[in-house]
Amino acid sequence: MTIVRCVLLLVALVTWNASPASAQRNYCDASQFNALTNMWKVQADENTSQVPAGELPAERKVMRRVLEMFQSSFVPTGAAGLVGVNYDIVPHALNKSRYGNTYTFTLSHHKIECVNDKPAVMDVSYGNVSVQVNVHLVEEAGTGDAHVGFNYLPRGYYQLKDGIALPTANAEGIQEFNFRDGTTVWWLTRTGGALPFRFVTQREFLTRQIEIVQSKFASRTGLLAYYQRRLGDATDDVAFVKEAQVPGLAERGYVFTTLEDRANRIYVTVNPDYYDRSLPKSTPQHILIRLRHADATFLNQLGNGARHLESFQKLREIVRANLPELRSMVK
Repeated sequence: MTIVRCVLLLVALVTWNASPASAQRNYCDASQFNALTNMWKVQADENTSQVPAGELPAERKVMRRVLEMFQSSFVPTGAAGLVGVNYDIVPHALNKSRYGNTYTFTLSHHKIECVNDKPAVMDVSYGNVSVQVNVHLVEEAGTGDAHVGFNYLPRGYYQLKDGIALPTANAEGIQEFNFRDGTTVWWLTRTGGALPFRFVTQREFLTRQIEIVQSKFASRTGLLAYYQRRLGDATDDVAFVKEAQVPGLAERGYVFTTLEDRANRIYVTVNPDYYDRSLPKSTPQHILIRLRHADATFLNQLGNGARHLESFQKLREIVRANLPELRSMVK
């Protein structure tokens, strides 16, 4: 049984209005649906043709269980639950250092309008929760910034409300990050001392900058000489970097700073040693869960904004309650 068939047994489908101008519609007062519950919209699975036939059933089994976790405990109220799965293996095809097929479940909290005296699901999302299997944790699988050569760790992962610290692997294999904008992210990894990415060192960073200047900015001889001098003193410590005026030069470049400097950037790269290449590519080797929603001020301006915020808190609780099982899926 595919995900779509499973969902159809559990939900009541409603009108989908991606483009309000696509047909004759008479709008009415949507506030009458502020307490309406259990409205769902199912999207067809995406990109299944890219997944080898022998791997797709295993991936769908994982996604079916994730769907059950949410649908057994969450009741959309004053909004519609839009669910779908994207089976997309492009990131692996672009970066051979990482391993495994990527696939993502998304439950999105969508606006309800009143059209022709009936509730209609609009293409406007107030927020969503996604469960992302083998998808990069911090952009470590991407192609990087051409001007730097690496991707950087989002600041919310280390400049936290209760202190500043670099994320590290832990024995539980579960980490939670709460961002200032209300976003919550969980990393689920195998237990032990490694993460799917690693931090770029001072030596690596300077070596890459020298290569970039030599190949693309040959006229910047002063900056090249600066990077070459610094490379002689560089260590294998984590590179905390910011863009600033280079000492002794009338131009800007990259200089080292501290973890505490709020202007810093910390660059990362994929850790190929993390992955077990003996496992099928369908096997979850790490999972990222992200819950995010529209700004609370905006939501509170809506007629049922408080109810939307309650829904997102309920989704957060559902994730936390299922973290042990989700972590057990990681091999």
